[in-house]
Amino acid sequence: MRTATNPCCIGLLTVLIGAFLAPTHALASMGSPMRVRGEVMAVNVHDTPNVIVIRTTTTKNQELIVGAIVDPDVDITHGSRPVSLRSLKEGDSVVLVYVKTLEGLVARSIHVP
Repeated sequence: MRTATNPCCIGLLTVLIGAFLAPTHALASMGSPMRVRGEVMAVNVHDTPNVIVIRTTTTKNQELIVGAIVDPDVDITHGSRPVSLRSLKEGDSVVLVYVKTLEGLVARSIHVP
């Protein structure tokens, strides 16, 4: 006995398979980009993934530590010129834009004013 295949079922199955095969960061973004201004505590360029750690204070004067993965394609600037993550030093004042993902916090941009 032969059964008919509903085109809608095939379309839905195709979408579901595509979702599982999509890049992780695209699927894993769980929120809006967040922005913090603070001081660099540490930069790790010797391990993969690269990481930056920023110290800032909340509006209630509580210390907040933010550590974020820095992918190779992240925009990092000092003033208006691009720089490398390696050039950032402990104590530098930075603005970090990041998103929360399933892998953790992931930097979208880093700017040294």
